[in-house]
Amino acid sequence: MNKENMQRTVKTKGIHSLRLRFSFFMVLAVVLLVSSISSAALGLFSMHTRKGHLDTARGVARIAADLIDADSIELYKVEGKKAQGYADTAKRLSNLQKNIPDIQYLYVYQIREDGCHPIFDTDEGNGDWEIDDLIEFDPTFIPLVPDLLAGKEIEPLESNDQYGWLLTYYHPVFDSKGKCQCYVGVDISMSRLREYRLNFLFRTLLLSVVAIIIIIGYGLFISTKFLVNPIKGISQLALLFIEQNGDVEGMKNCVSKIRKLNVRTGDEVENLYISFSEMTENTVQNIIAINSMQEERIQLMKKYNAELERKVEERTRELKIEKDKSEKLLLNILPKEVAKELTEHPERTIAQDFPNATVLFTDIVGFTKMSGNMSADDVVKMLNKMVSLFDERAKKEGIEKIKTIGDAYMAATGLVSDKENDSAVKMISFALGLLKDVEEFNKLSQIKIQIRLGINTGNLVAGVIGKMKFIYDLWGDTVNVASRMESTGEPMRIHVSENTYNQTKDKYVFTDAVGIEVKGKGLMNTYFLQ
Repeated sequence: MNKENMQRTVKTKGIHSLRLRFSFFMVLAVVLLVSSISSAALGLFSMHTRKGHLDTARGVARIAADLIDADSIELYKVEGKKAQGYADTAKRLSNLQKNIPDIQYLYVYQIREDGCHPIFDTDEGNGDWEIDDLIEFDPTFIPLVPDLLAGKEIEPLESNDQYGWLLTYYHPVFDSKGKCQCYVGVDISMSRLREYRLNFLFRTLLLSVVAIIIIIGYGLFISTKFLVNPIKGISQLALLFIEQNGDVEGMKNCVSKIRKLNVRTGDEVENLYISFSEMTENTVQNIIAINSMQEERIQLMKKYNAELERKVEERTRELKIEKDKSEKLLLNILPKEVAKELTEHPERTIAQDFPNATVLFTDIVGFTKMSGNMSADDVVKMLNKMVSLFDERAKKEGIEKIKTIGDAYMAATGLVSDKENDSAVKMISFALGLLKDVEEFNKLSQIKIQIRLGINTGNLVAGVIGKMKFIYDLWGDTVNVASRMESTGEPMRIHVSENTYNQTKDKYVFTDAVGIEVKGKGLMNTYFLQ
C-alpha cells in the first residue's frame, strides 16, 4: 500500500459514528417538531376554549333574557321579591345557572346613572341584597356607562377582583316598547379556563414524551437496519478493496465478499450497494467494461427520468381532477366569490355588508301535524323532492340558496355585484316560481302541501362561520323581518315588507297595506302580491 492510500485509510477510521450523528439530529428534529406542534396546539386550544366559553355565556344570557318579563321590572322594584312572577323567574334563572357548570355567576342589573341596581342574583352566598339596592360603579366600568344607558351591547369584560378572575358578558333586556330595562350579566371563571389549559398541556406533554420515545426508538431501529449497518459493511469492503493495490486475486476476493453482503433496503442505500458492486466488478475486468457500465447508467437514468416525468404528469392530472371536484363541491354550499376567498385566504374572516339585499323564507303550512302522520322516510323523501325543485329554480334564476331548516327554505339575492340592483324584483319572480313548483309537486304527489312565503329587503351582513363543517349565513334585522313576513303570511301567497314593496310596486300588483304587529319592530305596513 502506498503512502497516499495509508493516509486515506487512517483518516477514514477517524470519522465519527454515523449512528451517533443520525441519532443526535433525529432526536433534535423530533423534539423541535413535537414542541412546535404542542405549542401550536396549546395556543389553538386556549383560543377555542375561551371562545367556546364566551359563546356559552352569550347563549345563557340570551336564554336568561327570554325568561325575564322586562315590563315587570318597575313592579319588582316597588313590591320587591314578593311581586307576582318574581320568585318563579328567580328560580328559573337559578336553575339555568346551576345547569351550566362553566358559569360562575348569573345576575340581572338595572344600569342607572348613579350605579348598578340588582334585580336578580343567583349567587346563594349573596343573600343579604335587596331589589334596587345601589352598587357603585367600579372605576374600570365607568367608561362603558353611556353605552349601557343607551341599551347597547358591549364587549366582554375581563376582571380580577374580590369575586375572582372573571370574564363577563352583558346582554340587554328590552321591554315591549323597545326600551332597555336591564342587563343580564354572566360571569365565566377564568381560573377554570386556566385549569382546562393546564390539563390540556399536561396531556399534550405526556403524549409528546411517549411519541418522542416511540419515534426515536423506531427511527434508530430503522436507521440501523437500513442505513448504518449497510453503509458500514460497504465502507469496510471499500477500504479492503483499496488495500489490494492492484492485486487482481485480492480484488476478486473482495468482489465475492461484496456479493455476499446482499444489501436489500429498497432505497438509495441499495442503489449505492448495487452501484458499488458493479463498479468493483467492472474495475476488476477492465476499463472497457467500466465505459460500458457508464453508458448503461446513463441510459438507466434517462429511463428513470422519463418514468418520473410520466408519473409527475399523471399525478398532476389526478390532482387537477380532485381540485375540480373540491371546487365544485365548495360551490354547492358557498357563493362563487366567497368560495374563491375562502380557498385563497383560509385564515381570513369571511364577512361582508350588503346594503340592499333581499331575503326570502318559505315554510310548509301545518308541517308538524302532517309529518306526525307520516314515516320518517316519507317525510325526508317529500322534503327532498320539494327542496330539489326549489334548488333547480334557484340555480336557473341566479338566486343564492342559504340553507334549509327542517321544512323551511331560506334564499337571498343582492349578495353579488349587480348593476341593475334588482334583487327584490328577482326574488318576487323566484317566489312566483316556487308557487308553481308547489302546484306541480301537488299534481304528482298524493300529499298536498301549501307554503307561506315572506320577503324583506334591506341591509344585512353575510359571512362564513367556523372552520369545520362551516356554513354561509346571513344576519341582521332584514333577515328577522323576512322571517316575520313568512310566519305572519297566508298559505300560497307572497307576503312582503314595505321596503320590498317600494322596490317592486312598479312591476307587480299588490294589495293595499296590511298592518302587521312584528315582534321587536311594532306595527309595520306589509303587502300581499295579487
